[in-house]
Amino acid sequence: MFRIIRIFYSFLTKKKFWLVIFWFLLITSPVVSSLTPYFFKLFVDAIPSLDLNLLIKILIIYSFVSIVSTILHAAKFYVGDIITIDALIDTQMTVFRHIHLLDFAYHTKKSSGSLISAIKRGEGAFWNLFFAIHHRIVDVSVKFTVMLIFFAAIDIRILLFVSVSFILGILVSAFFVHSNVKFRKNLNKEEDNISGVVVDNMINFETVKLFAKERWEQKRLFNIFQNWKKAAWKFVLTFRGLDFGMGAVIISSTFAILLYSLKLAVSKEITVGDFVLIVAFIQLFFNQLFELVWGLRDIAKSYTDIEKFLGILENVTQIKDPQNPVNLKSAKGEIEFKNVSFAYEKKNRQAVKNIDLQIRQGQSIAFVGKSGSGKTTLTKLLLRFFDVNSDTITIDRIDVKKLTKENLRSQFGVVPQEPVLFNNTIRFNISYGKEKASQKEIVAAAKMANIHKFIMSLPDAYETQVGERGMKLSGGQKQRLAIARMILSDPNIIVFDEATSQLDSMSEKLIQEAFWRASYGKTTIIIAHRLSTIQKADKIVVMEKGRIIEEGSHQSLVSEKGSLYNHFWNLQIKLN
Repeated sequence: MFRIIRIFYSFLTKKKFWLVIFWFLLITSPVVSSLTPYFFKLFVDAIPSLDLNLLIKILIIYSFVSIVSTILHAAKFYVGDIITIDALIDTQMTVFRHIHLLDFAYHTKKSSGSLISAIKRGEGAFWNLFFAIHHRIVDVSVKFTVMLIFFAAIDIRILLFVSVSFILGILVSAFFVHSNVKFRKNLNKEEDNISGVVVDNMINFETVKLFAKERWEQKRLFNIFQNWKKAAWKFVLTFRGLDFGMGAVIISSTFAILLYSLKLAVSKEITVGDFVLIVAFIQLFFNQLFELVWGLRDIAKSYTDIEKFLGILENVTQIKDPQNPVNLKSAKGEIEFKNVSFAYEKKNRQAVKNIDLQIRQGQSIAFVGKSGSGKTTLTKLLLRFFDVNSDTITIDRIDVKKLTKENLRSQFGVVPQEPVLFNNTIRFNISYGKEKASQKEIVAAAKMANIHKFIMSLPDAYETQVGERGMKLSGGQKQRLAIARMILSDPNIIVFDEATSQLDSMSEKLIQEAFWRASYGKTTIIIAHRLSTIQKADKIVVMEKGRIIEEGSHQSLVSEKGSLYNHFWNLQIKLN
């Protein structure tokens, strides 16, 4: 618990000046506001004297104290907001930044719905935890201390009565709060499951419709809600138990303290003003005791919520940047794989084995092979989504591990097999490749990618919204948009990952024209199933079971009877 609280306070303590002011207000505000019952005692004790001047003086002082109390109370919340708003932004940005830094492996395993749910709860928990600790726990503790000081001055036995009541209240609340936290964790888990299903449905709505699975998905969500309902009832019942338990403690304690105080008043051991002071404090105290109990409960609840949120920061980045990185300003594009081997985590079989390969500056090289042969793995290793298990990969004779990931990846322009676009305009998605790109540059990139005419045929042209993940566009249109985005980024090395494997012949032709135009003079890596895509490549590398088994140009490989490439080529001719 202290680990998460320490992380929580690390964001709050960055504004040290305001934090000192806040703690000053946090202590003085409840002290001043706790003086109110004492004025009730002064009024009651002074009234029998019929001294109006004395009563007016007490009234003036009481009013002044009330004004000061109001100002301190407002100032306490205002300064607290100054600290919390910036701390929350800092926390959100730190978590957001850390998620970006986490490895490719983390993102392939995560549930977006669960992650979004954790971030959403974490934001609310940050506010609630700050409020519960400072405006409830600290506030009530200070008021309780002031009350005990007054009670000790009147009669030490009243102080003991109140202390016993306080301890009983804490024990009762501790029992129910413990159960509350346990059931809250279960409820959070069920909420994450619900969020996961909802987000999956929002992303994959087309698949749901294609298979007419609307009712099935609704039933699936309903069944998950049944588990949530059970968890919710267990969680809610702890509140009712807390209400009854604390109610019993408060009623019995109030009766005992007032009964004893009445005896003291009747025997004239205390004044009527003292009795009024006791009644006023008891009335305030037990209301405050409830505040303390709910404060403890909110801390427990908010801790449960914020634990998963801040726990994101504890995910360790495995692929680390070097402490003293080499700065590669502009890569020439000379790439070498030196006896590279790699196996994915928890898999015994190596994805690539003893790969030795040189790619010259400006050379176009294509990787061919069955699914799972290691083609895409090589590009992931080159981009340091994973690190090689043995030997090295170099760019311009520099080990890629000596470059920061940002510096390394900035040298590449990647057109993935399934481009995912932002839910924004065509302009935004193309210009994502270059900050502050001009309209002229965007149009030039679109023309080179064979997409400009299509864009201009749309009512909103470049301001057209593409929808979530680019769902408003066809596969070929998304591919050409991705090529335009890559062109605008003006990379030194281009990676073209099976980008025409699922397209019609016309779209493939347009994309091939755009691709070869964009890659002219640049080091180019192509991963393809359709061999028609790579006939122009300078070198073709055929892979099988993680190894390179054939190398050469299209003509040389086709002419080799019995070669695997020749086999692939003949299969595709028959299919066409």
